[in-house]
Amino acid sequence: MARAYTPGLDVKASTTVQRRRELPLPGTSLVAVGDHVEADTPVLSAELPGDMDILRVADRMGFDPADVLEGMKVKVGDNVSSGQLVCELKTFFGLFTSRLETHRGGTVEFFTEANAHLGIRQPSIPLEVHAYISGTVTEVEEGKSVLIETDAALIQGIFGVGGERIGTVHSLDVARDHLVRDKDIEKIAASESGGLRNAVLVGGSHFDIGALNAAADAGAAAVVTGSIDAQTLRSFVGHDIGVSITGDENVPLTLIITEGFGSLPIAVRVEELSKQLHGKLASVNGATQVRAGAMRPELIVPHNNSAVRAATKTPQGLEPGARIRVIRVPFFGQLGTVTNLPSAPERIETGAKVRVLQVALDSGENAVVPRANVELIQE
Repeated sequence: MARAYTPGLDVKASTTVQRRRELPLPGTSLVAVGDHVEADTPVLSAELPGDMDILRVADRMGFDPADVLEGMKVKVGDNVSSGQLVCELKTFFGLFTSRLETHRGGTVEFFTEANAHLGIRQPSIPLEVHAYISGTVTEVEEGKSVLIETDAALIQGIFGVGGERIGTVHSLDVARDHLVRDKDIEKIAASESGGLRNAVLVGGSHFDIGALNAAADAGAAAVVTGSIDAQTLRSFVGHDIGVSITGDENVPLTLIITEGFGSLPIAVRVEELSKQLHGKLASVNGATQVRAGAMRPELIVPHNNSAVRAATKTPQGLEPGARIRVIRVPFFGQLGTVTNLPSAPERIETGAKVRVLQVALDSGENAVVPRANVELIQE
C-alpha cells in the first residue's frame, strides 16, 4: 500500500499533451481534424447575444397602451440607432406633441400591444476561442469543442493565478534560492535588446511584490517561480484569495509557483528544463483547482518537430526519506521528508480510518498526514 499516493507534479522534457477547447454556447468550428494550428489560431467562434433593452412606451409617455399603437414608428425586425424616434403622439387637438426616443441602438425584437413594451436587442458580441497550444487537431465536435494534441515539454505548478497567456521562455540567471527583486528585473530588462515584453520568466525562490510589478511594467506575460508568501500574493491580486479555484483574477501577468508557500527554492529539474527551453514559445495558464477534477497551473512548450530532451530523475517510491509536498489543508503547500509509513490504517480528525504517513515538515513540525493528501517531489 506504499504506492497509495497522489502523483507528483509533471516536469517532463517531452510528453504528449492534449487540450480541449470549448465554447460556452453553440457556435461554429473553424478547423477540421488533421489541421495544424498555432497557439493564437482561432478554432471556434460564436455570437454572444447582446443585452435586451425594454422600453415601457406607454408608461414613459403617460398614455394608455392602446393609445400609443398609432404613434409607433418602428416595428419588429427594424434596426434602430441611439436617439431614434420610436413613438410620436399629438394631443389636445394636435397642439402638443409627445415623443419617445431610444437611448441605445439595436434591433427591435418584440413589441407587446397589451402593455406597449418594446424590446430592443443590443448587437451581438463576437467570441473566438484560440488553440492555446500549437499542435494538430485530433477531434472536432461541430460547433462545440475541438481537441488539440502536441508533443511538448511540460512544467506543472502547485498553485497559480491569472489565465492563459502566450510568451517566450526566459530562464533567469539567478540561484534557485534567490529572492527576485525589482532591481533584478530592471537589470535583466535593460540587458535584453527587446526587453521582457511577452517573456515567461522562470527561476528563483520567489518574487517580492516589487519584482512582480516590475515584470508587469516590462510587459512580461508570466512568472514561474518556486514559492510565494501570503502577503505578496494578497498585494499582487488585490484581495485575499482561496486555493480552491483560480484563473479568473484581474492580474497583469500569470503567476505560477512550483513548490509551495513561503520561501522555497525552485526545483532543480524545473530550473534545468527551463534553461533548455530558453527562447522557445510557451503557453501558460495559472488556473488551479485542488478539489474534484484537479487542474494544475502549467507551462507548455510544443516541440514543433525539434524536441528538447533532458535527463530526468526516476521518481523514488513513497518510503522513509522520500521528499513530499502536502496538497491539502492544514499543511497545504508545505514540503517535508517522510519519516515513517505505519502499515495499519489510523483514524483521522474527520473520523475516517485511512492509511497515513509521518512527515518531518521543513517548517520544523512533525505531522501525520493521509497518504492521499501528499505527492512525491524530485529536487
